[in-house]
This record gives sequence, structure tokens and C-alpha cells, in this order.
Amino acid sequence: MIQLILKKLVSASIKSSLKAYQTLSFEYGHFKTAQDWVCLDKYGKPIPWYTYPAIEYIKQLDFSDKVIFEYGSGYSSIFWAERCKTMVSIEDNEEWYNKIKNRLPKNVDYLLINEKKSYINSILDYNHKFDVIIIDGSDRYECAVIAREKLSETGIIVLDNSDWQEKASNFLRESNLIQVDMAGFGPINSYTWTTSFFFSRYFNFSPASDRQPVHGIGSLKHRNA
Repeated sequence: MIQLILKKLVSASIKSSLKAYQTLSFEYGHFKTAQDWVCLDKYGKPIPWYTYPAIEYIKQLDFSDKVIFEYGSGYSSIFWAERCKTMVSIEDNEEWYNKIKNRLPKNVDYLLINEKKSYINSILDYNHKFDVIIIDGSDRYECAVIAREKLSETGIIVLDNSDWQEKASNFLRESNLIQVDMAGFGPINSYTWTTSFFFSRYFNFSPASDRQPVHGIGSLKHRNA
């Protein structure tokens, strides 16, 4: 009797583990991203190289009237451009710039800036402030210091790899922003990391749908849909 119970428990554990593997590998699309080394979801649509929890949170918000600045471009630029009003994205790697430039829509001002100081200070070339500032390229601490000046009073800064960027994280947190960390797996990588959001005190973005939170990938509701 005891052996039968143990056998059923082991079977249930294996089934549960396999379901978790299926969700990450195929529902999130991780297997294909790791295989092809590209940031795409299960439907082949571009996604940022952030953690999956961060990506799911971003998808819940309405950015249709927002202006965005991005340090460090990529599939994230395509992802954000589909959601926002206008966007500035800068890149310091010419090979990567040439790969991405023809894939961006007209609402993106895409710039190649190789020189370090010009790259860091490029956000100062714009008279207005930005609703969203993404720091996911070179010199992240220096970019964070400059970016803080250009964040709107209701905006948000997204810092990827924040667990590796302790100095930048500390600066943003201590500059009167509210830090929320999204740790977990993400595209391509076999390890977890953290994408952090730094919210202004008056952050007031609207949900993208009639409810928030929506049911996440892998939830019971999502599985039965």
C-alpha cells in the first residue's frame, strides 16, 4: 500500500515537473529562443531580452500615448515601438544597428552613436521628458544618472540585469523612485536574472485591458483558454 502511494506521488511529481518544463519551453517559447538565439515569443513575435515576469507586466500596461527613450536596441525596440506613441532608441554597436534598423517602424528615431560621452548624453538632446526610459545597453550607471533628469513625473525607468548593476540600481532607488524587481527566467539564457522597474511617485499608467492583472502564461485560466 505504501509503495503504491509513493509510486503515485512520484508519478504526480514527474507530471508536474514536465508541465512546468512545457510551459517554459513552449508556452513562453524559451526552447526556440535558446535554439535560434533570438528573442521571440511562441508566435514568433519580437520580445525584449528581459525576464519573462517583466515582459508579462509590461504587456498589461497601455503605452499608446507614451514617449520612450531606449539605451541599447534590439528586438526590444520592435516590441516597444508597437506599443508606444513615439520612441528614441540609440545603439553603439554598428553591426547590431544595421541588423535592426530596417525592421523598425516610422515612430522610432533610431540612432547609431559610437562615442561614449555622446551616447550617454544623447537623451539631453531632447527638450521634453520621457514617460519610459529603458537602460539596457552600455555604461548603465552613467546612463542612469543622466536619464533620471529626463524622466517625467509620472514615468518609469526599466533597468535590465539590475542584479548585476548594483551601482545603477542603488542610484535610481535613492533618487526617490520606487524599485520593483522582476526576477526569473527569460529568453535565450539558461539562468535567471532580474529586470527592475523604477516607478515615479505619481506613476499613473492605465491598464491595457479591462482587468489587471491578466491571467499569466501557464496559469490555469490560460491553459483552459
